[in-house]
Formats: sequence, structure tokens, C-alpha cells
Amino acid sequence: MDPARHAEDPDKGYGQSPKLILAGRLTGTLDGRPVVISADNAGLTLDLSSLRSAWTLRKSGGVIVPFVQFLKALHIPLRLRLFGGVSFDVLPKPGLLVRLFAPELGSG
Repeated sequence: MDPARHAEDPDKGYGQSPKLILAGRLTGTLDGRPVVISADNAGLTLDLSSLRSAWTLRKSGGVIVPFVQFLKALHIPLRLRLFGGVSFDVLPKPGLLVRLFAPELGSG
């Protein structure tokens, strides 16, 4: 059996938690700066290399807010990590700095 499956949880049908664990990594750019989206059993992590990338992301809230609401509906945790070290919770409960700088995410 695949290590990403829960061997002790047989499929109980509709409405149950998925048996597969989200895993992978996407690398790209945002406004010419590197961005990495990592997924593991703890949820999604969005790595931004600069504060300027975070500000650019904040300005595109019309696209980001529906995506965050989608993740919230699926109960997928989301963290934002800046400079490869400092991280902030966005989901399930946004951290203080997220609520201050992006209140639309705090209410989503």
C-alpha cells in the first residue's frame, strides 16, 4: 500500500476525510521573484522570497480570497513563509499580522 494512504482507514463512503495525503511542490515566480508552494501532511505552505512579493500578493486579493475560501472549506491549513524562515498562519485561524495586513483573509 502506498505510504501516503492511511492503511487502517478503509473507505467509509461519501463525506469522510480523504485517505490520501496532499504532497508535492510547485516553483514559480510572482512579479519576477521566486515563489514556492509546498504541500505535505501539515497542509500548504506558500514561500515568498521578499516582502515585495507579499505586498504584490496582497494587492491581488480578488484572486487570492476565493482560493483561500476554497482551502478553508476543505479544511486545508495554509501558512505563509517569508525569507525561508518567518511563517504566519493563514488557515485555519489567521495570525495577527495576517489579519492586520490582509483583513480580507482574516474574515474569509
